[in-house]
Amino acid sequence: MSDQEFFGLEDMYSSMVEIEGCIAKVCYKFISEEDFSKIDNIAELQLVYWSEMIQRLHISGATTILRLKKWYESLECAYKAKNYYGFCASLRGLLEACSDSFHSIGKVLLPVSENFSHIKTSISGDADKTVLSSPLEDELIHYMFGRKLSAAEKDKFEDSHKAKQVRQYLNSIQSGSLNDLYSELCQVSHPSLLSFIPFMMDHPEHGLMLHNGSVDEVLNENIMDRYKSTIYETMEFALWPALCSLKLVNMLGGSLLEALYTKDKAFEGLEKHDLWIRLENLIQAS
Repeated sequence: MSDQEFFGLEDMYSSMVEIEGCIAKVCYKFISEEDFSKIDNIAELQLVYWSEMIQRLHISGATTILRLKKWYESLECAYKAKNYYGFCASLRGLLEACSDSFHSIGKVLLPVSENFSHIKTSISGDADKTVLSSPLEDELIHYMFGRKLSAAEKDKFEDSHKAKQVRQYLNSIQSGSLNDLYSELCQVSHPSLLSFIPFMMDHPEHGLMLHNGSVDEVLNENIMDRYKSTIYETMEFALWPALCSLKLVNMLGGSLLEALYTKDKAFEGLEKHDLWIRLENLIQAS
């Protein structure tokens, strides 16, 4: 397989480069739980609560795209360097990042759209009723802060800060080919027989044999030949929800959160995507 065939994925990378230039680079502002507990009127409470939720939604969308772009660059670098280990490690990181984003963002887009009218009213400072969403809040916090907690941290932080097993994120995409690819990559990253392939082979006459042949390029191409469409589709599972989240932020932010605004050029083609059409219907019904 030639470089040109591999970089059939490059159209998505080009899109990410363009989108990155449209995303605002901002400082986020959150108040302490103590200060939040002191708010004694509904309008202000809802204003603070939902403006912070929308900031977290912006973080999830923006960082999904930036992280995906960075992993792609690592994958491309390892491919060009003909480094099998680097290629497999980068591809594994890319797949994990995509499944993490899909798992979390996929759970927040629907409730945000379903409550769109109230959220917009809240951010305008005109709410006259209280609407809170712990599940939505937990998913956004999990995306931002999910990690392996130390013994001391387990007593200090809620479960939303605890990372799940990677398999749980992968399973949310429900792709057999993705699971097969990920399992293969893990056998290269972890000590196993498959990790010896770059320098050891099973010879038909001599059995196991160490060799000094350069086979990394062939190994990388073999993965791409078998899983190129799976890789592309998995990247889409992260990219489209991320764009939807940024579009929602644009529609909800108003003057208060105008610093979060993503340039419209980032959303070219989004209006025809099934996910966005579904969200628009929920927004209109909210």
